[in-house]
Amino acid sequence: MPTLDVRLLGPLEVRIDGVEAAIPRGKTATILAILLDDANAVVPLEHLIRAVYGYDRPQDPETQIQNAVGVLRLRLGAARDRIETVGRRAYRFRIAAAELDLLRCKEHENLARNLRAEGRPAEAADALRAALAEWRGPALADLSGTAVEAIRRRLDEHRPTLLERRLDLDLELGRAADVVDELRQIVAADGKRQRFTALLMRALHASGRTAEALEAFAALKLLLQEQLGIDPDRDLVDLNAAILRDEPAGTPARIEAPRLVPATLPRAITRFTGRDDEIRALDDALDAADGEAGLAVVAGMGGVGKTALAVRWAHRVAHRFPDGQLYFNLRGFDPLSDGADPAAVLAEALAALGVPAPQLPAGLSERVGLYRTVLARRRVLVVLDNARDAAQVLPLLPVAPGSFTLVTSRDRLTGLAAGEGADAVPLGVMSEADAWALLVRRIGLARAVAEEEPVRRIVAACGRLPLALTLIGAWAAQHPGFTIASLADRLDQTTNVFKVLAAAVPGSDPRSVFACSYQALDSRAAQAFRLFGLHPGPELTPAAMASLMGGPRADAEAALNELAGVHLIEQPRPGRYTMHDLLRAYAKERLAEEVPADLRDAAALRMVEHYLFTASALGPAERSFAFDLGEPSPGVAPETFADPEAAAAWLDAEDEVLRGLIRLDPAGLEADARVWQLGWRLTGLTVDRLRGMEPDAPGRAAPFGRTAARGYSAGPILLAGTEAALTEELNGVTESTLGDAVPGARSLVAYTLTAGAGVDGRDAEAREHARRGEAYFRERGNQYWGNRLRFAIGWHSALLGEYDEARRCYDKVVEDALPERRGLAKANTDIGFGYIAHAEGRFGEAAERYGRALAWFEADRRRVSAAFTREHLGDTLRASGDGPGAREQWTAAAEVYEAFGLASEAARVRAKTAGA
Repeated sequence: MPTLDVRLLGPLEVRIDGVEAAIPRGKTATILAILLDDANAVVPLEHLIRAVYGYDRPQDPETQIQNAVGVLRLRLGAARDRIETVGRRAYRFRIAAAELDLLRCKEHENLARNLRAEGRPAEAADALRAALAEWRGPALADLSGTAVEAIRRRLDEHRPTLLERRLDLDLELGRAADVVDELRQIVAADGKRQRFTALLMRALHASGRTAEALEAFAALKLLLQEQLGIDPDRDLVDLNAAILRDEPAGTPARIEAPRLVPATLPRAITRFTGRDDEIRALDDALDAADGEAGLAVVAGMGGVGKTALAVRWAHRVAHRFPDGQLYFNLRGFDPLSDGADPAAVLAEALAALGVPAPQLPAGLSERVGLYRTVLARRRVLVVLDNARDAAQVLPLLPVAPGSFTLVTSRDRLTGLAAGEGADAVPLGVMSEADAWALLVRRIGLARAVAEEEPVRRIVAACGRLPLALTLIGAWAAQHPGFTIASLADRLDQTTNVFKVLAAAVPGSDPRSVFACSYQALDSRAAQAFRLFGLHPGPELTPAAMASLMGGPRADAEAALNELAGVHLIEQPRPGRYTMHDLLRAYAKERLAEEVPADLRDAAALRMVEHYLFTASALGPAERSFAFDLGEPSPGVAPETFADPEAAAAWLDAEDEVLRGLIRLDPAGLEADARVWQLGWRLTGLTVDRLRGMEPDAPGRAAPFGRTAARGYSAGPILLAGTEAALTEELNGVTESTLGDAVPGARSLVAYTLTAGAGVDGRDAEAREHARRGEAYFRERGNQYWGNRLRFAIGWHSALLGEYDEARRCYDKVVEDALPERRGLAKANTDIGFGYIAHAEGRFGEAAERYGRALAWFEADRRRVSAAFTREHLGDTLRASGDGPGAREQWTAAAEVYEAFGLASEAARVRAKTAGA
């Protein structure tokens, strides 16, 4: 294996067996820096995308990063295998400590710490000297960009801390005269860093140059007053007084009580994963404090990982707080207590800071005063975990410049932001990539790679909630004989995911975490929480909650605000609320156990009627129901709209909710009738919007509604692969539209007939149906559906061997695509162009096209489309002679087809695999 010599602590340098490798600057070098900064650890692809592009992502960021990694491997030559691909969406750079300056520096630092603890200061100083020798200048000095700046800042901020420790040891060893010149240079370069001035004063005084030591203090005092308007730290003032009394260097002026340096942070989680954006936000908040008393609040739902993030970050920046780090669990949402008493917490803090118990005041205000006095002129980090509210936190905030407080809570603690200027760092569920990485770190890479699809199913079942993933991962790690697939199947098949999670680690049921927040709610908010379990989701409005509760809208809004305030629900956009899947499952449990059946049924009826009567009011009055709906149940509060645009926006936003309601299995004939009526009305609204609200001929509304319903229902039937059922639907559609002159009806029928002919392989017939449908949709001004039919024209033309027409169609599809649909259009047409390239023998171009399409579909989580792409990519690989690659793609495609119940597609691909 080739030997590497890689250096980050200065300009980036990479040598392979002594020969320098030319690493392109920009994106490629940034990726290398990120991988090396996390050397030997798994770095998800999503992390690299965020670090390289931030929020300004290109069209296909995954492919861009993968291409850059390919370039990096090429430049590494014989060492290319050091960059390992982990699964399909992560990388790891394998490197020994002796090969990377950053790792060598850390080893020297750890050695120095151990030697110092063993009473061997001279050897400890030498170890620190070796650590500092790894620096050749600012870290990654020749690179730029936000991600690189964050790495550089963190690494370079640690160097002065090492230097302070080494100089302190030199003074302890009697080398004062040897370090004076070095300290003068350091102070001249960074005059406001008071610790170095203190070291210089001690060195000068110990060398018999007391006058110069006093001059150094006076110069620093003047500099701080003129530039910052502050005085030197108390330690420096005491040192100056000691020198004036001609006491030995470093002897304090007064010793009233032992000055302890607390270090009470709990152990950081070794398998901490992700949260790069939140860590960067906390870093920014600390930097922005700029010598003031900083304050940040990490807020999120129970089980989302607030404590893990806070402790991880606190350990990461502990070196910036030489006077100590304090941690307190305030137990704000503990169901068995009212939370930690601030007076008791202050007593614990003062004891940790060295205040003797007899000197501890009795009253809260006196303890607050003493706490702030003791912390004056100290740079201390305080972590206040699991706070209940701002009132619990305020007495515990240090006010000394240079201190920093990090608070975690399920409550947003808006009072701290408004009154104390706290920086808010909201914490949501993990990204899919981070959640995958967290589970992999628990179960092991080999098992995760061997059963990648079950791992992703577990991530989905756990809703990307760290607590749930940790419990499942712990169970899997303790049971290596069980397959991951068997655990995924249990989660998929259970009606109560909590039973599986609770069984994973006894005594660690996630419901106990949720119960802490639920039990703290008032009765109105608790009722709203339970009713969330009745709503199909994903989003709910205040008016819908008012109908569910059967009360005034103001009460519903107040309840929703309280739930959002403690992160039991989220507000992704104004006026719309959503709930995490596991919380929704818990809400369903509470509803079933705490609310009688008759009250649940009444709430369900009000919910359906809310949407029914809202929908019935949309559109012109003459398009309302042909029969009398009667009056809604008491307490139903339909939505109201200021204008038609707002009504149309509501209908679009509620699409998934309405589909969920149509699938309800209501209790009682009344609710069943309301569900049927809602479906009838929604079909009419869809038809009206499709045909532009044109007047109907008498007696045409009902047949047209049935046509629309059949046209839309044929889609899911086609997906299920049941051709017989599809044929029956197509016959019904055709019969109901014979002689129909309504363009909207014809367009729906044409789309359905295109799909049906395509299933049977009748490409010429399918293309003719698609041409008619495309013309109908264009006539009605429906660009999106018109483009879908134009793609179908191109696809079936390609299948018929008419490649020029296919190319024209694909180009036009991309050109006419709506801005928000252009990525999808490019991905679809990449499949089409890939098919043509394959047919014309250009296998390299075909594979490239399929690869781009696959990257987009997987990033957008369109698994069936990705499987379809993999099937064609496998065909191309087989044709180009890559049998193993083809089988890999076909196998992955078949697994997805089978997961979605696409039996005929799966059988087709399995047959290809068997014949390869």
